[in-house]
Amino acid sequence: MMFALVDCNNFYASCEHLFQPKLEKKPLAILSNNDGIVIARSPKAKALGVKMGQPAFELKDDIEKGKLKVLSSNFSLYADMSQRVMQTLSTYSPDMEIYSIDEAFFLLEKESNLRAKGIEMRKKVKKWTGIPISIGIAPTKTLAKLANEAAKKGETGVLVLSDSAEIEERLGATDLEEIWGIGSRLSQKLRRKGIYTAKQLRDCEDNWIRKLLGVTGYRTVLELRGVPCFELMEEPEKKKKSIVCSRSFSQKIDTLSVIEAAVASFATRAAKKLRDQKSLAGFLSVFVATSPFSEPYVSHSCHVQIPNPTSFTPELITLAKEGLSKIYQPGLGYKKAGILLADFIDEEAAPLDFLTPRPTSLKKAKAMKIVDAINARAGKEAIRFASQGVGKKWQGARSHVSPKFTTSWSELLKI
Repeated sequence: MMFALVDCNNFYASCEHLFQPKLEKKPLAILSNNDGIVIARSPKAKALGVKMGQPAFELKDDIEKGKLKVLSSNFSLYADMSQRVMQTLSTYSPDMEIYSIDEAFFLLEKESNLRAKGIEMRKKVKKWTGIPISIGIAPTKTLAKLANEAAKKGETGVLVLSDSAEIEERLGATDLEEIWGIGSRLSQKLRRKGIYTAKQLRDCEDNWIRKLLGVTGYRTVLELRGVPCFELMEEPEKKKKSIVCSRSFSQKIDTLSVIEAAVASFATRAAKKLRDQKSLAGFLSVFVATSPFSEPYVSHSCHVQIPNPTSFTPELITLAKEGLSKIYQPGLGYKKAGILLADFIDEEAAPLDFLTPRPTSLKKAKAMKIVDAINARAGKEAIRFASQGVGKKWQGARSHVSPKFTTSWSELLKI
């Protein structure tokens, strides 16, 4: 069997180009939820010098001069287009792992002309969804990742790494940071030992690598040698050990009531995620921070141990607001806030609380089920808690968002 990695090219920008072709004529950058930083770029934006994570205010001149077009992130559109791409890919193999919103691994039978099959897949995805993709095919997931990066630069968008001489050449030209699972910290450690390329890493002695990089690093080296160590993860996603909900504000906020409304909304979202995985939280942390680009930079947090683990939204909102009251400082203009939930236990394993009658606990769980069901059917905020406030003055300014072309009847493309 061979591993194939499919990656959607410049995915967020490609989704926008699909429904607004005129955007392809100039550089396009996609901004974060609060229009704060760049999270995706079209090839023309990359050529213009726009960087990932670059603050939007640094691009103001190019935007005003018409050199650069910016759009707010439209995750409803991106998620729907991702699902369409993945459904198309699933027609080629039942063994598939959706790795991220724009990437998927799957297994292919080893055959004589995998390149032709890859080109056929690429054409089919383009025809059925309009999204361009690149495909890397190799004996292991790590090598498939390297093949995919090279495929993006090729004419056909497909690269098969199966020939030993070609693999040898590719590894010799690959820097350590380009290897899947080898980050900057490990790269620095390896360079201090005189290792600079993927080929040099592959040829290291086994025991030495185990001591330096541990078991996971050793498995990466085996993958570079063509020995599959990382299988497809087809099982459902494991339960999260912590949940964070936070947001950077579009403007400085110095009013406690507004930050309380934001924190209440974060607690509501986190509680819903908690119930989705049938867990209860035994720990809550609330945090606020000023802008890192202004002086003085202030960041505070308050930690709360929850004696009776819960996923009941009103309880979590109350705890979050109590924690916020202890760290809020009047006069500071806050630019970010959020909460973290941790110390999870399964709902079924919840300890009995002799001070709270069991019927009360059951009523709370039933109430949350009803709220979740109504919001799932009528919209995620059909039922809101009063402490979340109205108007959402804290929410990011998404002044450049495109229509939900595929998920909202009122915003379907009009011709």
